[in-house]
Amino acid sequence: MGDIEDLRAFVHIVEQGSIGKAAEQTGVAKSAMSRKLRLLEERMQTELITRTSRQWSLTEAGREYYDRGVGLISAFDEFEASVRNENMAVRGDVRLSVPLYFGKVSLTPHLLQFASKHPDVHLNIDFSDRLVDVINENFDLVIRISDLPDSSFIARKLCETRHIYCASPDYLSNSTPINEPNDIRNHRIIQFGSAKRPKWSFTSASGKTTTVSLSASMNSHDGEFLIDAAECGLGIVRVPDFLARTSLDNGRLIQILKPFDLKPRGIYIVYPSARYLPQQTRVLMEFLLSGVGDSC
Repeated sequence: MGDIEDLRAFVHIVEQGSIGKAAEQTGVAKSAMSRKLRLLEERMQTELITRTSRQWSLTEAGREYYDRGVGLISAFDEFEASVRNENMAVRGDVRLSVPLYFGKVSLTPHLLQFASKHPDVHLNIDFSDRLVDVINENFDLVIRISDLPDSSFIARKLCETRHIYCASPDYLSNSTPINEPNDIRNHRIIQFGSAKRPKWSFTSASGKTTTVSLSASMNSHDGEFLIDAAECGLGIVRVPDFLARTSLDNGRLIQILKPFDLKPRGIYIVYPSARYLPQQTRVLMEFLLSGVGDSC
């Protein structure tokens, strides 16, 4: 236990920016906190924090130790919680932020199932595409679609998504064939966002990237509206695969240019690295991780 507590002390020092503040936060003497750091460096046989009379900074070894350490502490705390609470009913509040359309399309069935299974858990869910302030807004878990999650958070991969190109069967049957990216130059383009002259990039299986300058015939920030417009035969749309899934399954849209899909982006569950996960939060996270992946 001494090793994990020394590691925990080191993480507190880094996140508080000083030994004194870390000691005050944890309720231990400054000398005891300083001793924990010294013993940790002696055991590691390397300097983790370069200290002077006026300032201190993390060494390269210290940064790596911190980045790995926060994950170990989180895993240890979650393990202890699972052992301690395995026979207790799951109850309490969970505040969750999820992207609007991904949440409604891919998460809603799982969240409703979780709520039915755990009636004593109060879910407070913010369906929004805004980048929330996880700590100051007191979110327990946040779902983010990102290439690389913020390193200040613990991130667990939920699934992947990619943008795909679609059009309705009627539109495609009454338009010139589309076999490669340049073929869409003279087609009607339904564009997410406000750009009237968007540039779409395509990457072939060999890795070659082609950028095509287009002229949008319609613009909107509403993904569901874009899908409706494409289903009505108003042009070609580029949307996340989860948003088009139902339309593709029922044949109202057809995917085109499959060999040129954009590379996938990860969808992650993230939470602050130093935050202990209460049982209800941990149970919800594991429920989503086990259930969403196959249907994302």
